[in-house]
Amino acid sequence: MIRFSLRRILIFPFVLLLANFIGFAFAFYVAPVVATSNPYAGGNFTLPPLFPEYLDYLSKFAQMDFGNIYNGEPVQVTIFRLGVNSLGLAAIALTSSILLGIFLGRLAVRRDRLKVSAWLTILATMGLASPGFYIAMLLITVFLLLTIYGPGVLIPFQGFGWDAHLVLPSLVLMAQPTVKIAQVTGSALVDELQKPYVKAGISLGHTFSAMKNRFAFRSVAVPVLQAIAYSARLMVAELIIIERLFNWHGLGRFTGMVLDPTSGFSRAAMMTPPTMAALLTTLVLVFLFIDFAAALIARAVDPRLRADMHTEIGEAAG
Repeated sequence: MIRFSLRRILIFPFVLLLANFIGFAFAFYVAPVVATSNPYAGGNFTLPPLFPEYLDYLSKFAQMDFGNIYNGEPVQVTIFRLGVNSLGLAAIALTSSILLGIFLGRLAVRRDRLKVSAWLTILATMGLASPGFYIAMLLITVFLLLTIYGPGVLIPFQGFGWDAHLVLPSLVLMAQPTVKIAQVTGSALVDELQKPYVKAGISLGHTFSAMKNRFAFRSVAVPVLQAIAYSARLMVAELIIIERLFNWHGLGRFTGMVLDPTSGFSRAAMMTPPTMAALLTTLVLVFLFIDFAAALIARAVDPRLRADMHTEIGEAAG
């Protein structure tokens, strides 16, 4: 386990440095093009060489100087301030998705017929076929109509706040992950419950519910963890769109504003190389952490993966 962790962690600096350089180079070449679209901007832009500029940017890391965003605020301060808002929203949505998805997946497996119930198949098909931004626009439209023609504001459909403002963005972020986790849980349980040890356990007096929830579910923890990791990555990616639609003041909304600088003349200065480099590095770091945590937990709960890893190490040593 320690060797596996070290191998994964040693890759992190190289991947993060590459992501940082790509983000810096993207903004370095694109920002001047965006600035020329501003009718109030004049003159020609002459770009200096990329690599000297990037090396100068890296040389300031020792002083904890990662650059500033368009308004002069340090990049790390902005990312931390907005990242907390995004992390809180994603954590609430992901936790709810895990609990509800596992519950639905277990509920969809019955003893009388060892296959996933039709209602979960229909629910998963509809959920996985509905993009988050589509669900978000539907909800915003419904609550906007209720506000105009109905009883008034029932739930805030835009804005930031750790109150009722959480409801709609959390529901949208939960939609696909919940049905994905439920689908994987149900399908994996159906396959596991058809194995001989389950039939032997039932014949020895264990109830079907006990075999399903205590023994079979433990054996399918790895695919469920993979579904959870997929859901977490999906949520992080969707934050860029969902936070902008609901005007949630988080890192996703800020990233969307940086990537869409033509939405206002003042936005032309938002895509600075340090800003884009820090945003892409943070995004890649989150993805790396999700994959690393999922792989680590999977090996901790499933001894078969640890046995396979020890076998590979033994073969390599031999």
